[in-house]
Amino acid sequence: MPINTPNTEELIAWLVKQVGHDWVVGTPLGIGKPNPLVNAVYQHAKTHAETNLELFTALSLAIPKGNSILERRFLQAFTQRFFGDYPELSYIDDVQRDQMPPNIRVREFYMQSGKMLRSKSAQQAYVSSNYTHVARDMVDRHVNIILQMVAVERTDSGLRYSLSCNPDLTLDIIRIAQEKGKPRPLVVAMVNQHLPFMGGQAAVNEDFFDAIFDDPDAYFEPFATPAQAISATDYSIGLLASTLLKDGGTLQIGIGSLADALVYSTVLRQKNNPTYHELLQSSGMLDKFGTMIKQVGDTRPFTKGLYAASEMFVEGFAHLFDARILKRKVYPDAEIQQLVNDEVIEETFEPGILGTLLQHHVIDEVMSLRQFKRLQYLGVLQADLTFDRGVITAADGQSFSADLHDADNLAALEQHAVGRQLQHGAVLHAAFFMGSKRFYHWLHGLRAEIRPWFQMTPVSQINELYGGEALDRVQRIKARFINTCMKVDVLGAAASDSLEDHQVVSGVGGQYNFVAMAHALADSRSVLMLRSVHISPNSIESNVVWKYGYCTIPRHLRDIVITEYGMADLRGQSDETCIQRMICIADSRFQESLRAQAVAHNKLSANWQVPEPFRHNTPEKIKQQLTEVKQQGYFPPLPFGEDFTAKETVIIESLQWLRGQTKNKYGTLLTLIKAMWARPMASHQPYLELMNLTAPQQFKEKLAVKLLVFALRHHGH
Repeated sequence: MPINTPNTEELIAWLVKQVGHDWVVGTPLGIGKPNPLVNAVYQHAKTHAETNLELFTALSLAIPKGNSILERRFLQAFTQRFFGDYPELSYIDDVQRDQMPPNIRVREFYMQSGKMLRSKSAQQAYVSSNYTHVARDMVDRHVNIILQMVAVERTDSGLRYSLSCNPDLTLDIIRIAQEKGKPRPLVVAMVNQHLPFMGGQAAVNEDFFDAIFDDPDAYFEPFATPAQAISATDYSIGLLASTLLKDGGTLQIGIGSLADALVYSTVLRQKNNPTYHELLQSSGMLDKFGTMIKQVGDTRPFTKGLYAASEMFVEGFAHLFDARILKRKVYPDAEIQQLVNDEVIEETFEPGILGTLLQHHVIDEVMSLRQFKRLQYLGVLQADLTFDRGVITAADGQSFSADLHDADNLAALEQHAVGRQLQHGAVLHAAFFMGSKRFYHWLHGLRAEIRPWFQMTPVSQINELYGGEALDRVQRIKARFINTCMKVDVLGAAASDSLEDHQVVSGVGGQYNFVAMAHALADSRSVLMLRSVHISPNSIESNVVWKYGYCTIPRHLRDIVITEYGMADLRGQSDETCIQRMICIADSRFQESLRAQAVAHNKLSANWQVPEPFRHNTPEKIKQQLTEVKQQGYFPPLPFGEDFTAKETVIIESLQWLRGQTKNKYGTLLTLIKAMWARPMASHQPYLELMNLTAPQQFKEKLAVKLLVFALRHHGH
């Protein structure tokens, strides 16, 4: 049994006794990190130079700080309200400032997007691994300690524990270590009652852990991500992506405003199909891509619904579940699942279910104990039956033969021994979750009978087919694996995690796995969502490019690419066709340059010109397409809830406007000159109070007041 302690010093002393001074520590990505324990381990290594610490993790979440004085003041006020007493990870600042002690190394395989571009420590220590290979790599690095935050369920019969948000790597590490004959890492749990309890493979017994740290004073609310506003560009992309989903199919999505736009559009397709169709028609998308939509997707409401197989359980799946879209259950038996897919059997059993299973060779005419237990687990046979030497006995003492040759015996079993419906179905399998406070509240509030439908699993089960391929193939039918990327070249190669100078923005994660899986599964597609341009302080550049010096997805795995201007189906197409289709969904300001480069390199006929319907790909056109429906209340900036107060929203809008006005030296100088005449009025005081700028002392503070007031006045405040 594990040691139990509420004292970090006692736990550190125990770790030293168990593993000495060479610590290779694995801790989950995202919100599964037990921050107080991680900080205690890190501080111990900082103050004990004889301890060698290698920390292997991903997605180390940091509370935003801001750059300018206005951004810092706003974020100080917002984070104090929103994040409260969230214990920050102490190693993040040292990594960002390149101040890591020589005896400590922090290795991440996935970074918080864009947060470590300036860190030499992070860039040099980055480990590029597919998500499914990370557990293997950690075992190969001789990981000897796992630190994991866990949920607890306190019942009359005792305590139950759950790996909750992160069974993703922990279970795989232990399995792989055992398979390789390596020592099992010490598994140290930190209990946090604020973490939602999830069942399935995430639920573990107390003896799964070597040590349990349970201190109520250390409980904290998991890191929550504030809602991101969805732009007109995002909505246009999400609307198109929603047309590719097939009823009765499978869905994988990630986090961010593009995924939120897809979810919103999918709910609109379900709840207000006439408006959904009207928008597709008025935007010209049905005329341009109607044939592709009919071949690949659909625009009708869902009847069978969708099943989710996604490495990340994002909040969008909760909204799809509430909208009665995420409702297709899958079952842990390949043969039974195939009969469900073929509509031979249903979730609720019809008379003659055993005869049907016999007919389709799912069971033998003489049932074995193994088959009996299999059918009992699936709910085909009642739970209170017993099996002994070919005799099936009911709780009331009535008995039946396991020999199904006898028609009367089979009829008696059908009448007295068959259950009511299939059991252990799931509408979602995922490896980890993270999201908003609303999402965590939703998870906490799941009814006991519904919670098992949401299954948290090792990442190896989700992100690849190997090991359970027969079952995965019948569960993941008509799959749509939908992800985002940063750049796509005209031949279909995509960059999603790094810049062409090898600076890492985030990480590969599971994107490559899902793209490859789309090619491996029948009637499945990979969809990459891409904003057509990138706007930097000094320029606008196309995200559809002739070539890029780095790729996450090679061109031989090209499939479907979506920008706000349309969809390009690249699978199985010639290079020339791919180039034409990619140019057609690029921003029109860059189409001619792309066309000329393709012609110059003999990849495109000089006679080909951009067709007329695709020559007007402009931001203004996108905004115009959504204006009317926005006026009717559709496509709001924050459809799933807001995290900012009214005053905070005003300040955000003002700061965003200021940033736009100061993109270059000339704009900055002009804005400063105009702002010098700004004087605070009584109506500005609530905003200055929020920013702690009511009594500015230093010159920077006084200038910040003038800039803020200038921006507030521009917005009519």
